[in-house]
Amino acid sequence: MGRRNKPAVQKYHDRVARRYDASYEDAYWQVHDALTWTYLKPHLPRDLALPVLDLGCGTGKWGIKLLQSGFAVTFVDISGAMVERARAKVTELGLERRAAFVQADLGDLAALPQGEFAFAAALGDPIGCATSPARALKEIARRLRPDGALVATLDNKLAALDYYLQAGSADDMEAFLRNGRTHWLTKDEAEQFLIHTFTPQEAVRLFSTAGFTVVDLRGKTVLDFRKNQGVLADNAERRRWQRIEQRLSRDRDAVARAGHLQIAARLGGAAPETSDRPDSTGASD
Repeated sequence: MGRRNKPAVQKYHDRVARRYDASYEDAYWQVHDALTWTYLKPHLPRDLALPVLDLGCGTGKWGIKLLQSGFAVTFVDISGAMVERARAKVTELGLERRAAFVQADLGDLAALPQGEFAFAAALGDPIGCATSPARALKEIARRLRPDGALVATLDNKLAALDYYLQAGSADDMEAFLRNGRTHWLTKDEAEQFLIHTFTPQEAVRLFSTAGFTVVDLRGKTVLDFRKNQGVLADNAERRRWQRIEQRLSRDRDAVARAGHLQIAARLGGAAPETSDRPDSTGASD
């Protein structure tokens, strides 16, 4: 497929794949990623023989953590360049035996077997970047086992209100409140892909419509560490701030001020058997 015919989200991620990781290396992202993994771990299958998915895998950050935890992982991304970056990193680590790589849109996962996977991660908001988040979730649900679990992140609609207020257009604010849609802010208009945002209640309804039951919903991050990275400079203080953040992330009222929502959901009528193993990758709690 030529660049001209690619979706905007694919064009952007193909272009930035080689330098993507460098944008996520500061103190804020270190805390953000530690929290992401802490919130994800309780929902992993106990049985390491069960295959799992990394959807919207990017350069492979979370899929590699799953590989290092002992799972067989299928890496999936709409961007072929991102898939190849993930493949190169996995190969460099010598973990390719338990890894598979698929270029696919979340709205069409026909390349993956149905009812096969015990767990899926969709981190970095790939569901919200899909043409239809509802369709993407239904496609994911078809690929999971009947008791499968999904951990995903979405952009919080309420966190974007200040942006539209500062822009000063009541028309744009009203349109955003109606449909929750915004665009990735990049200079090339051909790469300004659509992003669907959700309030916490809207997110729960979205997952329910696709057959999921939400078992955990976190704000991430409730505290604006991105603008206040100075409090993270000292390691002891950083751990203290992370503990405060974790307490706030569970507060239903506080969640509304977070930039992102991290959701754990499951299919079926019973919670999946989850792992209480120590973190094998060294991620901070």
